[in-house]
Amino acid sequence: MAGDISPSRTSSANVRWWAPWGNRRRVQDGPERDEPDVSASELLFAGVREYQGRTARLVRPILAELAFEQKPEHLFITCVDSRVVPNIITASGPGDLFINRNVGNLVPGFGSRTPDDSVAATVEYAIEVLGIRTITVCGHSNCGAMAALLAGGAEVAHLRGLTRWLRHGAHSLARFLASEPGEGDESPLARLCQINVMQQLDNLRSYPWLRARVEAGELELVGLYLDLETANVRVLDPAAEVFVPVPDEAPGGARTAGRPG
Repeated sequence: MAGDISPSRTSSANVRWWAPWGNRRRVQDGPERDEPDVSASELLFAGVREYQGRTARLVRPILAELAFEQKPEHLFITCVDSRVVPNIITASGPGDLFINRNVGNLVPGFGSRTPDDSVAATVEYAIEVLGIRTITVCGHSNCGAMAALLAGGAEVAHLRGLTRWLRHGAHSLARFLASEPGEGDESPLARLCQINVMQQLDNLRSYPWLRARVEAGELELVGLYLDLETANVRVLDPAAEVFVPVPDEAPGGARTAGRPG
């Protein structure tokens, strides 16, 4: 599916500090990534072996503590895109985020004509069972789902499940078409990716029980946008409907944009 429209670039494997998956060559007993006969499963198993040998002992204490009860702070709704890694861009770890990933970080609206309860079920469980009080919708640049919407869906028409799912993006596209071109050099695709985040937050508010909690100050909705090329994350200013730099900590360590009281 289209979406990654940036020029092809190469990057040094040495900068992939977060996971030797992209730098297998330095693991003496592991398969080499560039060898044509190395399968994806072999890379996966090599990664698991490296996890067992290097990382498992580091995360074992926290996983043992959470083994029978999870206590996440956020419900984080984002795209399935492999370049978006929630725990990296939020500097979080096991047990911190309750994550829902789907194509286009979409939230089917209340009473949608195309039924799909997977996202609604996640939201209900997060709030009613886990007691989560913050929901974040995180979009990103060069989103293939948004590119397909811009193209009218023709390029994915042969993918029936995906075509049905993308109907949940119709309101985002309509909102984009009704909007004025943004300032600066942002592309139409970038604008749609950002508008889509705003629309999905509105879709969350379309659920009466959820909207009541937001209005009562019991639940906070947050919009984030990851620019892949710069690796920068911006937060939605809902009043201005623009994405701005994430606020710095206020004096004394208090956040300038806090959770609801």
